[in-house]
Amino acid sequence: MHAQIDSPKPAGKHFDQIVIVMMENEGTDEALADPYIVSLIRRSAWFSNYHAITHPSFPNYLAIVAGSTFGLDSDHRSPPLKGPTIVDRLEEKNLTWKSYAEDYPGGCYLGSAAGAGRLTPTAAPTELYVRKHVPLLAFASIQNNPARCGRVVAASQFMRDARAGKLPNYSFYTPNMFNDGHDTSLEASSTWLKGFVRNLESTIAVHQRTLVVITWDEGGGRDNRVLALLVGTVVNPGRYAVPLTHYSLLRTIEENFGLSTVGAGDRKASSFPESVWR
Repeated sequence: MHAQIDSPKPAGKHFDQIVIVMMENEGTDEALADPYIVSLIRRSAWFSNYHAITHPSFPNYLAIVAGSTFGLDSDHRSPPLKGPTIVDRLEEKNLTWKSYAEDYPGGCYLGSAAGAGRLTPTAAPTELYVRKHVPLLAFASIQNNPARCGRVVAASQFMRDARAGKLPNYSFYTPNMFNDGHDTSLEASSTWLKGFVRNLESTIAVHQRTLVVITWDEGGGRDNRVLALLVGTVVNPGRYAVPLTHYSLLRTIEENFGLSTVGAGDRKASSFPESVWR
Protein backbone atom coordinates (compact mmCIF):
# COMPACT_ATOMS: atom_id res chain seq x y z
CA MET A 1 0.00 0.00 0.00
CA HIS A 2 1.27 3.45 -0.82
CA ALA A 3 2.10 5.76 2.06
CA GLN A 4 -0.30 8.64 2.43
CA ILE A 5 0.45 12.29 3.03
CA ASP A 6 -1.92 14.55 4.95
CA SER A 7 -2.31 17.25 2.31
CA PRO A 8 -3.75 16.37 -1.10
CA LYS A 9 -1.89 17.25 -4.25
CA PRO A 10 -3.53 18.69 -7.37
CA ALA A 11 -4.71 15.59 -9.14
CA GLY A 12 -8.03 15.78 -10.92
CA LYS A 13 -9.35 16.73 -14.31
CA HIS A 14 -12.30 18.69 -12.92
CA PHE A 15 -11.72 18.70 -9.14
CA ASP A 16 -8.87 17.90 -6.80
CA GLN A 17 -10.98 17.05 -3.76
CA ILE A 18 -14.41 15.48 -3.42
CA VAL A 19 -16.61 15.37 -0.32
CA ILE A 20 -19.56 12.95 -0.48
CA VAL A 21 -22.31 13.60 2.08
CA MET A 22 -24.88 10.80 2.39
CA MET A 23 -28.37 11.60 3.58
CA GLU A 24 -31.19 9.10 4.19
CA ASN A 25 -34.54 8.01 2.88
CA GLU A 26 -35.96 10.86 0.82
CA GLY A 27 -37.03 10.76 -2.80
CA THR A 28 -36.42 13.67 -5.15
CA ASP A 29 -39.92 15.12 -4.91
CA GLU A 30 -39.90 14.94 -1.10
CA ALA A 31 -36.48 16.61 -0.86
CA LEU A 32 -37.54 19.40 -3.20
CA ALA A 33 -40.37 20.28 -0.82
CA ASP A 34 -37.84 21.58 1.70
CA PRO A 35 -37.14 25.34 1.53
CA TYR A 36 -33.45 25.11 2.33
CA ILE A 37 -32.82 22.41 -0.27
CA VAL A 38 -34.67 24.53 -2.83
CA SER A 39 -32.38 27.43 -1.99
CA LEU A 40 -29.33 25.18 -2.25
CA ILE A 41 -30.18 23.83 -5.70
CA ARG A 42 -30.35 27.38 -7.05
CA ARG A 43 -26.57 27.55 -6.73
CA SER A 44 -25.83 23.88 -7.40
CA ALA A 45 -25.57 21.60 -10.36
CA TRP A 46 -28.37 19.16 -9.60
CA PHE A 47 -29.67 16.01 -11.18
CA SER A 48 -33.42 15.52 -11.48
CA ASN A 49 -33.17 12.02 -13.01
CA TYR A 50 -30.69 10.44 -10.59
CA HIS A 51 -31.50 7.02 -9.13
CA ALA A 52 -30.46 4.86 -6.23
CA ILE A 53 -29.62 1.26 -7.10
CA THR A 54 -31.82 -0.80 -4.79
CA HIS A 55 -33.33 -1.06 -1.30
CA PRO A 56 -32.47 -0.87 1.57
CA SER A 57 -29.61 1.42 2.60
CA PHE A 58 -26.55 -0.80 2.90
CA PRO A 59 -26.24 -2.06 -0.69
CA ASN A 60 -26.60 1.50 -1.99
CA TYR A 61 -23.66 2.61 0.12
CA LEU A 62 -21.63 -0.31 -1.19
CA ALA A 63 -22.50 0.63 -4.77
CA ILE A 64 -21.04 4.10 -4.30
CA VAL A 65 -17.65 2.88 -3.06
CA ALA A 66 -17.29 -0.46 -4.85
CA GLY A 67 -19.49 -0.53 -7.95
CA SER A 68 -21.58 -3.47 -6.74
CA THR A 69 -24.25 -4.39 -4.21
CA PHE A 70 -22.54 -7.79 -3.74
CA GLY A 71 -25.92 -9.45 -4.05
CA LEU A 72 -27.07 -8.05 -0.70
CA ASP A 73 -30.69 -7.11 -0.18
CA SER A 74 -30.75 -6.30 3.54
CA ASP A 75 -29.11 -4.07 6.10
CA HIS A 76 -27.82 -6.99 8.13
CA ARG A 77 -24.09 -6.99 8.64
CA SER A 78 -22.42 -9.30 6.15
CA PRO A 79 -19.15 -11.20 6.55
CA PRO A 80 -16.20 -9.03 5.54
CA LEU A 81 -16.52 -8.37 1.83
CA LYS A 82 -13.75 -9.09 -0.64
CA GLY A 83 -13.08 -7.13 -3.78
CA PRO A 84 -11.64 -3.76 -4.79
CA THR A 85 -13.04 -0.42 -3.68
CA ILE A 86 -12.38 3.18 -4.63
CA VAL A 87 -9.71 3.15 -1.89
CA ASP A 88 -7.60 0.67 -3.83
CA ARG A 89 -7.72 2.80 -6.94
CA LEU A 90 -6.90 6.02 -5.08
CA GLU A 91 -3.91 4.45 -3.40
CA GLU A 92 -2.63 3.15 -6.73
CA LYS A 93 -2.25 6.82 -7.72
CA ASN A 94 -0.94 7.83 -4.28
CA LEU A 95 -4.10 9.86 -3.66
CA THR A 96 -5.44 10.44 -0.16
CA TRP A 97 -8.76 9.45 1.41
CA LYS A 98 -10.67 9.44 4.67
CA SER A 99 -14.09 8.29 5.82
CA TYR A 100 -15.61 10.63 8.42
CA ALA A 101 -18.50 9.35 10.56
CA GLU A 102 -20.47 11.14 13.24
CA ASP A 103 -20.42 9.43 16.66
CA TYR A 104 -17.92 6.84 15.41
CA PRO A 105 -16.00 5.52 18.46
CA GLY A 106 -12.70 5.29 16.59
CA GLY A 107 -10.02 2.69 17.00
CA CYS A 108 -11.16 0.54 14.05
CA TYR A 109 -14.41 -0.14 15.88
CA LEU A 110 -16.30 -2.87 14.01
CA GLY A 111 -19.45 -3.06 16.11
CA SER A 112 -22.74 -2.57 14.33
CA ALA A 113 -23.74 0.57 16.26
CA ALA A 114 -22.67 2.98 18.98
CA GLY A 115 -23.68 6.16 20.75
CA ALA A 116 -27.00 7.09 22.29
CA GLY A 117 -29.30 9.94 21.46
CA ARG A 118 -32.83 10.89 22.51
CA LEU A 119 -35.37 12.40 20.17
CA THR A 120 -37.16 13.86 23.20
CA PRO A 121 -36.07 14.17 26.83
CA THR A 122 -38.30 11.26 27.82
CA ALA A 123 -37.65 9.02 24.81
CA ALA A 124 -35.62 5.85 25.07
CA PRO A 125 -32.05 6.26 23.82
CA THR A 126 -31.33 5.18 20.25
CA GLU A 127 -28.04 4.48 18.49
CA LEU A 128 -26.53 7.42 16.62
CA TYR A 129 -23.74 5.67 14.73
CA VAL A 130 -24.38 2.62 12.55
CA ARG A 131 -21.66 0.79 10.64
CA LYS A 132 -23.88 0.05 7.64
CA HIS A 133 -23.63 3.74 6.74
CA VAL A 134 -19.81 3.60 6.68
CA PRO A 135 -19.40 1.31 3.69
CA LEU A 136 -15.60 1.06 3.58
CA LEU A 137 -15.66 -0.71 6.95
CA ALA A 138 -17.51 -3.60 5.31
CA PHE A 139 -14.37 -4.71 3.47
CA ALA A 140 -11.73 -7.11 4.74
CA SER A 141 -9.03 -5.04 3.06
CA ILE A 142 -9.92 -2.15 5.39
CA GLN A 143 -10.74 -4.12 8.54
CA ASN A 144 -7.49 -6.10 8.46
CA ASN A 145 -5.16 -3.21 7.70
CA PRO A 146 -4.58 -0.88 10.69
CA ALA A 147 -3.25 1.95 8.52
CA ARG A 148 -6.28 1.86 6.27
CA CYS A 149 -8.71 1.40 9.14
CA GLY A 150 -7.10 4.43 10.73
CA ARG A 151 -8.36 6.52 7.81
CA VAL A 152 -11.90 5.97 9.14
CA VAL A 153 -12.22 8.72 11.73
CA ALA A 154 -14.73 10.57 13.86
CA ALA A 155 -16.48 13.39 12.04
CA SER A 156 -15.10 15.92 14.53
CA GLN A 157 -11.90 15.70 12.51
CA PHE A 158 -13.56 16.87 9.30
CA MET A 159 -13.79 20.60 9.92
CA ARG A 160 -10.34 20.61 11.50
CA ASP A 161 -8.96 19.09 8.31
CA ALA A 162 -10.96 21.51 6.15
CA ARG A 163 -9.82 24.61 8.02
CA ALA A 164 -6.23 23.44 7.88
CA GLY A 165 -6.47 22.86 4.13
CA LYS A 166 -5.83 19.17 4.71
CA LEU A 167 -8.94 17.49 3.39
CA PRO A 168 -7.90 14.41 1.43
CA ASN A 169 -8.60 13.94 -2.25
CA TYR A 170 -11.58 11.73 -1.34
CA SER A 171 -13.81 12.24 1.70
CA PHE A 172 -16.88 10.16 2.54
CA TYR A 173 -18.94 11.91 5.25
CA THR A 174 -21.59 10.00 7.21
CA PRO A 175 -23.99 12.04 9.41
CA ASN A 176 -25.47 10.28 12.41
CA MET A 177 -28.95 8.75 12.45
CA PHE A 178 -30.56 11.99 13.57
CA ASN A 179 -28.72 14.34 11.23
CA ASP A 180 -29.12 12.21 8.10
CA GLY A 181 -32.91 12.11 8.57
CA HIS A 182 -33.15 8.35 9.14
CA ASP A 183 -34.61 8.62 12.64
CA THR A 184 -35.91 12.18 12.43
CA SER A 185 -37.39 14.11 9.51
CA LEU A 186 -36.49 15.97 6.34
CA GLU A 187 -36.83 19.24 8.25
CA ALA A 188 -34.36 18.13 10.93
CA SER A 189 -31.84 16.80 8.42
CA SER A 190 -32.17 19.92 6.30
CA THR A 191 -31.37 22.10 9.32
CA TRP A 192 -28.26 20.04 9.95
CA LEU A 193 -27.28 20.18 6.27
CA LYS A 194 -27.61 23.96 6.22
CA GLY A 195 -25.13 24.28 9.08
CA PHE A 196 -22.75 21.76 7.56
CA VAL A 197 -22.64 23.48 4.16
CA ARG A 198 -22.27 26.92 5.75
CA ASN A 199 -19.36 25.76 7.88
CA LEU A 200 -17.63 24.08 4.96
CA GLU A 201 -18.06 27.08 2.70
CA SER A 202 -16.48 29.28 5.37
CA THR A 203 -13.22 27.35 5.02
CA ILE A 204 -10.58 27.80 2.37
CA ALA A 205 -11.42 24.35 1.01
CA VAL A 206 -14.43 25.56 -0.95
CA HIS A 207 -12.30 28.16 -2.74
CA GLN A 208 -10.01 25.44 -4.01
CA ARG A 209 -11.02 22.82 -6.58
CA THR A 210 -13.33 21.10 -4.12
CA LEU A 211 -16.53 19.34 -5.16
CA VAL A 212 -19.21 18.64 -2.55
CA VAL A 213 -21.75 15.97 -3.52
CA ILE A 214 -24.93 15.70 -1.45
CA THR A 215 -27.22 12.79 -2.19
CA TRP A 216 -29.65 10.40 -0.53
CA ASP A 217 -29.18 6.67 -0.22
CA GLU A 218 -32.63 5.65 -1.49
CA GLY A 219 -36.06 7.06 -2.23
CA GLY A 220 -39.59 5.82 -2.42
CA GLY A 221 -41.49 4.41 -5.35
CA ARG A 222 -40.45 1.97 -8.03
CA ASP A 223 -38.07 4.36 -9.76
CA ASN A 224 -36.02 4.96 -6.56
CA ARG A 225 -35.30 8.51 -7.73
CA VAL A 226 -33.20 10.59 -5.35
CA LEU A 227 -31.75 14.07 -5.46
CA ALA A 228 -28.07 14.64 -6.12
CA LEU A 229 -26.51 18.08 -5.79
CA LEU A 230 -23.02 19.22 -6.75
CA VAL A 231 -21.78 22.27 -4.84
CA GLY A 232 -18.59 24.19 -5.49
CA THR A 233 -16.80 26.59 -7.78
CA VAL A 234 -15.96 23.78 -10.22
CA VAL A 235 -19.57 23.30 -11.44
CA ASN A 236 -22.02 25.15 -13.63
CA PRO A 237 -25.21 25.56 -11.55
CA GLY A 238 -28.45 24.36 -13.06
CA ARG A 239 -30.73 21.40 -13.55
CA TYR A 240 -29.47 18.38 -15.49
CA ALA A 241 -32.00 15.75 -16.57
CA VAL A 242 -29.67 13.05 -17.94
CA PRO A 243 -30.35 9.60 -16.39
CA LEU A 244 -27.72 8.80 -13.74
CA THR A 245 -27.26 6.51 -10.74
CA HIS A 246 -25.02 6.05 -7.71
CA TYR A 247 -22.75 4.10 -10.04
CA SER A 248 -22.40 7.28 -12.12
CA LEU A 249 -20.99 9.09 -9.10
CA LEU A 250 -18.32 6.43 -8.68
CA ARG A 251 -17.53 6.43 -12.42
CA THR A 252 -17.17 10.22 -12.37
CA ILE A 253 -14.66 10.05 -9.52
CA GLU A 254 -12.68 7.39 -11.35
CA GLU A 255 -12.56 9.35 -14.58
CA ASN A 256 -11.67 12.59 -12.83
CA PHE A 257 -8.63 11.07 -11.12
CA GLY A 258 -7.68 8.73 -13.98
CA LEU A 259 -8.51 5.56 -12.02
CA SER A 260 -9.51 2.11 -13.18
CA THR A 261 -13.07 0.98 -12.46
CA VAL A 262 -13.76 -1.32 -9.52
CA GLY A 263 -16.99 -3.17 -10.32
CA ALA A 264 -19.50 -4.04 -12.99
CA GLY A 265 -21.82 -1.24 -11.94
CA ASP A 266 -19.44 1.66 -12.46
CA ARG A 267 -17.87 -0.02 -15.50
CA LYS A 268 -21.23 0.15 -17.31
CA ALA A 269 -22.36 3.51 -15.90
CA SER A 270 -22.34 6.90 -17.56
CA SER A 271 -20.34 9.59 -15.79
CA PHE A 272 -21.69 13.06 -15.07
CA PRO A 273 -22.12 15.15 -18.24
CA GLU A 274 -19.24 17.36 -19.34
CA SER A 275 -21.54 20.38 -19.34
CA VAL A 276 -21.60 20.24 -15.54
CA TRP A 277 -17.98 21.36 -15.27
CA ARG A 278 -16.59 24.86 -15.49
